[in-house]
Amino acid sequence: MSPRTKSNKTTKTKSLNKKAIGKASVEKGRKFEDKVADLYRLLDAEVTQNIEIHGKKIDILAEFRLPGSHAIHKVIVECKDEVKVVDANNRVMAFNGLLRTCRVDGAADSGEIITRVPWSDQAKGFAKESNINLVTYHQKVSQLLNFRPYLKDLINRFENGDIARPSEPALGKYYVDLSAAVIERESEQKIPVISSYISEWLDSTIQTKQLAIFGEYGAGKSTLSQKTAYDLAFAYRDNPDGNRIPIILNLRDFIGKLKIEAFITSFLDSECNVNNPRYRLFQTMNAAGIFLLIFDGLDEMAVKVDSDTLESNLMEIEKLAATPNAKVILTSRPEHFVNIEEEQQFLSPQSGLFNARETAYQPLKILPWDDKQIDTFLERRVPLVKEAKSDWKYYRDKIRDISDLKDLSKRPVLLDMIVKTLPRMIKSNIEINLTNLYKTYIVGEIKRQRISKKREFLLTEKVRMGILEKVSTNTYFNVMESINFKSVLEIVRQYTNPPEAEVEAYTRDFLTNSFLIRKGDQYVFSHKSIFEYLIAKILCEEIARNSTDLFGRFRFGTLPITFLREFDCNKTTLLDWILSSGERQQPENLYLGGNAATLLTRLDPSALAGKQLSGTNLTGAVLNGADLRGTSLRGANLKDVRLIRARFDQHDIRGAKLSNTLVGFYYDGRGDRSIATTIFQTLPPNILKKYNVRIAFQSPLLKHKGKARRNQRLMHIQIPENECIDEVRGELASHLPSKLSVYDNELE
Repeated sequence: MSPRTKSNKTTKTKSLNKKAIGKASVEKGRKFEDKVADLYRLLDAEVTQNIEIHGKKIDILAEFRLPGSHAIHKVIVECKDEVKVVDANNRVMAFNGLLRTCRVDGAADSGEIITRVPWSDQAKGFAKESNINLVTYHQKVSQLLNFRPYLKDLINRFENGDIARPSEPALGKYYVDLSAAVIERESEQKIPVISSYISEWLDSTIQTKQLAIFGEYGAGKSTLSQKTAYDLAFAYRDNPDGNRIPIILNLRDFIGKLKIEAFITSFLDSECNVNNPRYRLFQTMNAAGIFLLIFDGLDEMAVKVDSDTLESNLMEIEKLAATPNAKVILTSRPEHFVNIEEEQQFLSPQSGLFNARETAYQPLKILPWDDKQIDTFLERRVPLVKEAKSDWKYYRDKIRDISDLKDLSKRPVLLDMIVKTLPRMIKSNIEINLTNLYKTYIVGEIKRQRISKKREFLLTEKVRMGILEKVSTNTYFNVMESINFKSVLEIVRQYTNPPEAEVEAYTRDFLTNSFLIRKGDQYVFSHKSIFEYLIAKILCEEIARNSTDLFGRFRFGTLPITFLREFDCNKTTLLDWILSSGERQQPENLYLGGNAATLLTRLDPSALAGKQLSGTNLTGAVLNGADLRGTSLRGANLKDVRLIRARFDQHDIRGAKLSNTLVGFYYDGRGDRSIATTIFQTLPPNILKKYNVRIAFQSPLLKHKGKARRNQRLMHIQIPENECIDEVRGELASHLPSKLSVYDNELE
């Protein structure tokens, strides 16, 4: 082959490649032009593409009918789909010359140049002087709807307060950063400041999952949503090109099955006051990556929720969340999902066989506040409470002095309620105790949900409290093995008798809004002391009514004595029940005397000292540490009674009916485990089993006249039926090297 022939072929190949590249470039430019034209059509413009005006080819002529007029506003548009801008100033000048000519004869009223990438500041400045709108495609999309008034309102509410809640200070004056844990399979990684994690997630182009932020009752999910929106709104105001527009969508405002088109249209009209509140415009902006969508309160979005409704609502959210450029945060209480399987199907829908959703969520769990966060909140919040007349440290110390209140204060919403409640209680001379605080909290929280957060409930407050108390008692007395969806559903059915098709919805309403949190497939109270408060309240109300329903039918376990003391239970009624228990031994009153004795001696360890309790039925009583000296127990039924560290003498318990009665035997020991080893080596296996012998290693366990008796160790012995203490002691003593003491006078 001659060099000339080879050269011709190379030239021809280059020419073909150049043509192909040129053709591809034209096609690429045409597609960009079509995309821009679609934006104008979305804005209801009559669009003509590739039109010639004054001998010049115009990419787009967009004609808008002015509102309330027959007049037409004409816009000529030039589209520049270039990665690298060349000769920008000359292009703007040429376009400006054409626009001037068009304005003279009415062919156009304004002009726009839409680019793929930003042009220089000089070009922008010249375009502005010529009244030419020079924007990128991304900027043009972001202008489809005007959110600036909405963003201004977000900023103003956070910094200056919500005009709809004039009595509440601005959140920005006392907000404290939340911490969280990233949940990865079975491990958790702590995040000191959750807002920092959200910022990194927003900037990431690798992260494909959306965020699901879980928080227990009062954890601060809504305030986090407001803070996140404020930060972004503030950043967008200063730099629109580098930040997203935050959109808070309060799902609690939508009742029933969600229809995302109607929901967004209503939001644009009522919340944002945009001139053209259309879903398609919003959808286009979302697809372009303009927004951060915060769906706040999945657990609050519907009154009647069942599994089908939940899935339907998630499918509606999917219409926006599944868009590749979308960024979505969804907040919820984890207990909204009735079991682990339902939660996992939400987080990873592709794990389900028939799930039509694709969007996966990365779960974050808001963590309770630590002492530093609590102190910071109090320092900022207390000065904003009108009734507060003392320094924040005064209220911090008050909180620390009240049992369990410090733990409760780890939840922002609850701490805020405590801060607002304490000064009022002090001002009104109301005793500051757990009972009054919890009463205020429970009533106030339901009110907050119903009024402040505009929740609509299926259950009335009275019915909700009735179900809550029933769940509490059934749990406390082991009537149901655990609180789960099925067990609560039966109680809801009994209490409300709703249409069968709505029982699930009523149950979800209760579980989501009744101080319960879900762990796995089981529910527990968001705070143990709430459970204890409810039990104490129920028991004391029963005493006040002189009703023996719970006291007679169930055996008490560990009593919430802190609350019971503050409820000021009627001790006279308790003593009357004990004294009459021998005559009331029907199954429904089997535990009446024992439970009354348990409670009475917990309230006052010496309440039964010197009392005549002959013939009473104290079955199941827990009399640990009680003073029974001088108490006559002849003929009293002490079946399953616990008498560890109780003080009594031989004549006090003589003639009592013992059966599986747990008694404390004291022996001489050195305070270490060596004596226990000796005892277990000495006692025959049949004796250990017969008396269920247990050694208490804690020391000291016995005090006499206020001084510890360090040489006295305690052994738990279960006295079988038809045996007495002295007989059991004799049998044990024959095998032991140490003297055994039982009665109070033996310990002198």
